[in-house]
Amino acid sequence: MKTSFSTLGCPDWTLTKCFDEASRMGFNGVELRFIESSDALWDVPGLRPAELAATRRVLKDRGLEISNVGARAHFHFTSADKRKEQIEEAKRNFDIAAGLDCRGVRIWGDKIQQGGDRKSTMSWISESLWALAEYGRPMKVNARLESHGDFTRSTDMTEMLRGCGCHGVAANWDPANAIVGCDEDPVTGAVNLGPYLEHVHIKDEKVLGGGKRDITLMGEGDIPLGKVLEGLRKVRYASYVSLEWEKRNFPNAAPPEVAFPQFIKWWKAHS
Repeated sequence: MKTSFSTLGCPDWTLTKCFDEASRMGFNGVELRFIESSDALWDVPGLRPAELAATRRVLKDRGLEISNVGARAHFHFTSADKRKEQIEEAKRNFDIAAGLDCRGVRIWGDKIQQGGDRKSTMSWISESLWALAEYGRPMKVNARLESHGDFTRSTDMTEMLRGCGCHGVAANWDPANAIVGCDEDPVTGAVNLGPYLEHVHIKDEKVLGGGKRDITLMGEGDIPLGKVLEGLRKVRYASYVSLEWEKRNFPNAAPPEVAFPQFIKWWKAHS
């Protein structure tokens, strides 16, 4: 397994600083989410269309990869026109991934909206996944559905992925989300998602109940990280495990200069 960190944990850093720190700290890659406080990645210096080739060379020189590109699009809207807008926005992230030799874009389902229901929302998400898989296939970039929002259970995830009826879809598993969202056993989640599993978010948290949580450094929270690793080994997972240190969502959390190297130390001791 390889390691990366999500730039959700260092949202104010420049792209260059993200790469420099990843290399210095011993990560294999970087997962793009926020750069210089922006999630409109296509307008970030270094990620604009004309600049991708130069950025790809920088990554190669540092021995790094982009493990994942995080789209900000959601596909739960009851309006077909709104879902189409989100698909078009997500395609810009697929262009970034292709330009940086990244094999996947993380997307959300995400939450059942007023006027919608679970069955209809899952159908809309599957339709959107299909459209993005079709777009990404010639570029060899997959649409990776994250366990997030109202759809953290692995069986819901696999139903939506199978509902696409096409190649080019995958799972971005966040076991902490599944534990907080539906109390799912991590080994069960990994096994259910195994055929689709392509990228993993890892983090530790204090589970406060009622869907509330607070992030902690690795090994200091309530997430059964040993079972997460057991599940990954059981399905012989061999791709990226990406630290999702949610500094942007928890401003009082430890800075990335503390959390990122602590993760690497924990990973070396437990992986």
